[in-house]
Amino acid sequence: MNKEQITSWLPLVGAKAASDQSRGGWVLSNCPLGPWRHDNGKSNPEAFAVKLEAGDSFCNCFSCAWHGKQSDAVIELQLLQKTNPHAKVLQLGAAMQLIADAEDGMEIDLDSPGIEDVLFNRTSAAVIPEDWLHSFKPAYLLPWAAKYLEGRNVSEFTAEVLDIRADSSQKRVCFPVRDFQGRLRGLHGRAVEPDVKPRYRMYLYKGKNSPIVWLGENWVEMDKPIVVVEGPFDLASVARVYQNVVSPLFANPSFDKLNRMGDAVEWITLLDNGKGGDHGRQRISQKFPQHVITHLKPPEGKDPGMMAKGELISLLQDHVSLDGLEI
Repeated sequence: MNKEQITSWLPLVGAKAASDQSRGGWVLSNCPLGPWRHDNGKSNPEAFAVKLEAGDSFCNCFSCAWHGKQSDAVIELQLLQKTNPHAKVLQLGAAMQLIADAEDGMEIDLDSPGIEDVLFNRTSAAVIPEDWLHSFKPAYLLPWAAKYLEGRNVSEFTAEVLDIRADSSQKRVCFPVRDFQGRLRGLHGRAVEPDVKPRYRMYLYKGKNSPIVWLGENWVEMDKPIVVVEGPFDLASVARVYQNVVSPLFANPSFDKLNRMGDAVEWITLLDNGKGGDHGRQRISQKFPQHVITHLKPPEGKDPGMMAKGELISLLQDHVSLDGLEI
C-alpha cells in the first residue's frame, strides 16, 4: 500500500496515523492490537508501523513485538474481538477489502530501513568522538542530577563506573552506549522533569546514532551468564550486585539486535512485569531455543530499578556468582 491507502486503512482497524505519518519508508501509528496486547490497553502513538510496499504491507509493533502482514493483523483482530470483545468499533471487512484493492505495481524500496532505525532516527552506524561526550558533565557533579540519581538508588561510585552524564539544557541523565570494541556509539538520556518530552531520548551526533548496540557491550563477558534487563536504571540497579548485566534499552528488541548477544549461551532475563516483559521473554526464548535461559521477575509492583540490593541478591544468588559494584 502507498501512504494514502495505509492512512485510510488504519482507522478501519482502530488505529490512527501519527502526526508525522511517514518516515523512512514506513507509516507510523498507535497499535491496533493495543487493547489486547499492551499494558492497560494503551499504545504509544508511534509504536506501530506499516511498510510502504506493494499490496498487503508488512507491519511491526515496536512495543508488543507483533509483526506480520496487514491481512494477518485483520485476522488476529477478528479472533480477538470474538474471544475477548472490546468496545472499539472496527470495520474489519472494509479493511480486508482495502488490502485486496491495494494498488499493484507500486515501486518497492528494498533498501528502506528497519523499524528500529526509523523510530530511533538512525541514518547509518555511527562512531561518536569522545570529545562530544565530554561536553556532558558527569552527572554526580551536578546537584540536580546527583539528587535524581540518589532517588533512583544510584550511588556516586556506580554513576562514576557507568560514566553517567548529564544534559543540563534538557535536564536529562544520560548513559553512554559503547560497542564491543569500547567505541562510543550512542547516548541514552532519561528526562528528570516530568514535563520534558520525550521521556527517553537516544541522542544523535550529526544526525546519526547506532540503536542496535546494547548498553553493556563494552564490559559483557560472554562466557559468564548474562543478566538481561530492559532499561539503563534497571542495569544500574543490578550492577550493584552482578556486573555482567546488559540492556537492549527496550523490552522487545529485534532479532538482529538479539543476535549481538548470541554468543552468550546462558541468559537470565529480569524484565519488567506486564505484557511488554512477557513478550520480551517470549521473543528471547523463541530466538535462542538451544540456549540456557532462565526467566526471573521482579516483585509485583516493582521493576529491577526499584529493587533493593537485598531483593536482587535473594533473586539472583542461586543463578550467578555475585560480584557487583557494591557487594
